[in-house]
Amino acid sequence: MNLGSTLTQSALRWPDKPALVFEGRRWTYRQWNRWVNQTANAFLANGVGRGDRVAFLTWNLPEQITGFYALMKIGAIPVPINYRLAANEIRYIIDDCGAKILVFEESLRAPVMAIRDQLSVRKLVYVGDTPGPGEVRFDDFVAPGSDREPAIGANWTDPAMIMYTSGTTGRPKGVVRSHIAELVGAMAMSAECGFTHDDTLLNNKPLFHIAQLQIQLMPFVINGGTNVLTRGFDVDETLSLVGAEKITTLHGVPTQMVMMVAADLSKYQLETLRCGFFGGQTLADDVTRKCMALFPNFFANIYGSTEALMVTSCDYRRHPNKLGSVGKAGQTMEVRIIGADSTNPEEQCKPGEIGQLIARGPSLFTGYWGLPEKTAQTIRDGWYFSGDAAVTDDEGFITVMGRMDHTIKSGGENIHPSEVENVLFSHPGIANAAVVGLPSRKWGQVVCAAVIRKDTALNAAALEAFCLGHPDLAAFKRPRHWFFVDEIPSNPTGKVERGRLKEKLMAGLSGPLD
Repeated sequence: MNLGSTLTQSALRWPDKPALVFEGRRWTYRQWNRWVNQTANAFLANGVGRGDRVAFLTWNLPEQITGFYALMKIGAIPVPINYRLAANEIRYIIDDCGAKILVFEESLRAPVMAIRDQLSVRKLVYVGDTPGPGEVRFDDFVAPGSDREPAIGANWTDPAMIMYTSGTTGRPKGVVRSHIAELVGAMAMSAECGFTHDDTLLNNKPLFHIAQLQIQLMPFVINGGTNVLTRGFDVDETLSLVGAEKITTLHGVPTQMVMMVAADLSKYQLETLRCGFFGGQTLADDVTRKCMALFPNFFANIYGSTEALMVTSCDYRRHPNKLGSVGKAGQTMEVRIIGADSTNPEEQCKPGEIGQLIARGPSLFTGYWGLPEKTAQTIRDGWYFSGDAAVTDDEGFITVMGRMDHTIKSGGENIHPSEVENVLFSHPGIANAAVVGLPSRKWGQVVCAAVIRKDTALNAAALEAFCLGHPDLAAFKRPRHWFFVDEIPSNPTGKVERGRLKEKLMAGLSGPLD
């Protein structure tokens, strides 16, 4: 048994149940499992075996997840790549993991062609109708394979997948996740959110990311639910598919949730929606309440990471007075907040004290690919040191403040961006905001806010007055410089890319601020 065999089990239990839907094409569990088996046997025939890596550079496609499950059945390791990366960043990941094969699609041909002569892969497998020289069509690659269950398998402790981090703090790191860690994490997520065999999930966020693939799609395969795929996110397509496919379950990064509740919802049939959740950043309270109305059974903030899967959750329908919190430890996880400079799990912070969030449980990753020293820094005595700043209230509910290394140190005081952002989100004239520390001659760093306005008349003086009069923000924490922008850079999970934002803001400055 391994993670790939969970698909086999679902095909045995529910052979005629719709498993996969994509752009009008449909596969039952029996049909999809046979396609996966064909693909697995084709990989074996092409010299891919236990422990070998295969990289994927595609948008969300049936061929992509079919390849994932095929490789997991035979003990090989799929490596999804972020399609937003530049050509040399893609090459770095392929070289770093030592992939034998690269699977890519036509719309991403340009970066592949830019690095093709430098790649060490043995074969290029092309998803589309017109392969180039030296490429083999995915369908032709798979066709000779038998649809019987492949003979070679993986153990539960073997690597199931390598997921590369977004690389916002340097080179992307390959996070190695085992079959058993994936299974436990998927089942815990299922129990937390109440996924059932009768649910239908819309997968419209990138499957190269942990949130969509491993805490959504995979639990649905285990439960025998239906996975509807789209190539990416479009707000009208998303809301239209809810009615067309009777979608019950939907995840969104905060930006997508904002876009959905801002749409004219009366145009769509949304009665089947019951379960929604988000993660990555905080939602403004008014947006959260609109989402709670959209998802009548369950609407939660799920906090997790590539290294740990789901760590905490907070269902705001059950805890409406805890908006902004990520809740408490999820099933199978233990979570603590320890002193910012501590490495001792026993040195826990008191309620109200900001420290580092650490966690342990069976869904933790195995380690970083080829980086034993970095692994040892991150996992200590079984605890995952997240690098995230967090605080608990008197009832034990956790609020994540952002990255420890994003703390703004101004005039000897530590200020966390989310402390300021949560106040800014409550201003009716602000559509979105992000806070960073920029160099200051006087203070070392000074708090600066990038603001996307709803109200075009909103100005710095009005925001300064708003912050000075706000009961939740100490005067020294208020932004001293305001930047009105059209866009705030973020990664595919919706997290603000503060490094890029700093670069963008500083590009317009002649030097350190006062």
